[in-house]
Parts: sequence; structure tokens; C-alpha cells
Amino acid sequence: MTHRTFHNASAAFAIFFAAVILQGCILVTVTEHRIKVNKNGGGEAILVLTDIRSDAANDTGRARDFGVMMASLDSAGNRGFEHDGNKVTGKRLFLVGDTLSAEITYTFPSLDVIEGMRTNDKELYVVVGEGKEILKTNGKIKSGDRNTLRIVWPLDAKRLFYQIREQHKEPAASLAPWYQRFIAGTPRGGR
Repeated sequence: MTHRTFHNASAAFAIFFAAVILQGCILVTVTEHRIKVNKNGGGEAILVLTDIRSDAANDTGRARDFGVMMASLDSAGNRGFEHDGNKVTGKRLFLVGDTLSAEITYTFPSLDVIEGMRTNDKELYVVVGEGKEILKTNGKIKSGDRNTLRIVWPLDAKRLFYQIREQHKEPAASLAPWYQRFIAGTPRGGR
């Protein structure tokens, strides 16, 4: 198992599942952000993480990663995420076919506490690193520095939406089977 950071998951996901880094690595294929900005500059956001996988080499490691991920969904994950004034209002795991996804809903006091969101005197923007592709957005896509792209919105934008996918999938196994066992009441490592 490797000890690297989550590939395209935002810091919100990384905080919720930080303990998994110690055991293996959780990979997310598609990350979607839906952000609504209120007049006061705060707002509500939904983070959707599609196709949650583990790069553990065997079923024992994947079961361990799943167990640590589930344990990280408790209030300790909330406390880590809420340090900048964010407030988790909902979180859930769900299956679409055989794909495991997560949804985290939260409020924020200002855009500058949202991981990855940047501003300058003209615009709001998010930098999308090399190896990722923008699937959908309601912003404008511009070239950035060092093979990056930027998704840009006007400073007064009230709704921000973007969906990003990893261009290259690393070898990993879906954690959907472990979630199916979990919801069926079967022990996490069982068959």
C-alpha cells in the first residue's frame, strides 16, 4: 500500500477519511462541487465523490481501508472539517449500480475557506492540476500555469458548479462490495 494523498478528492474528503492514508489509499474517480453563495458571502455546498476505490493489494487491505473510512465518518471527521467555520449538515454513502459514491453537504462562512477556491480583484477561480479533466462546469475554462487549467467565475457569481475526473485510473478496486456487505449486515471483512 502507498502513503500518498487522495488523488482528486478535495480536502473535505481528505479530512473525513484522513485515517485511510495510514493504511492505504482511497482514490476517487470523479469529484463534483455544487456551491451556492448567499448575499453575505457565506453559503451552502455539496461535494459528490463518485467511484470510491482502494489501492490496497488484497481483500484484507481493502476491507481494512473500508473499515477505517467508515470509522472516519463519525463526528471526529466533522470536527476536522469544521475548523474554518464550515458546518457539515449531511453526509451519506450510496451505490449507483456497482459504484460507491459519497455526498457531503456543508455550509461555509465565506468562499475563501472552501478548499481550492481562490479570488483576485477580478474573479473567483479553481486551479485544476495536470492529469485531471474538467467534465462539466458553469464557469469559463482558461489556461493556467504549468499545464494546469483554471475554472473562472465573476466575483458576484451566486452558483458555482464543476466536475473533475482523473484522466488516468490507477490500479484499484471499488469499495462498493464492502459497502454492500455493510448495509446487508455482513461483517466488513466477510464474504
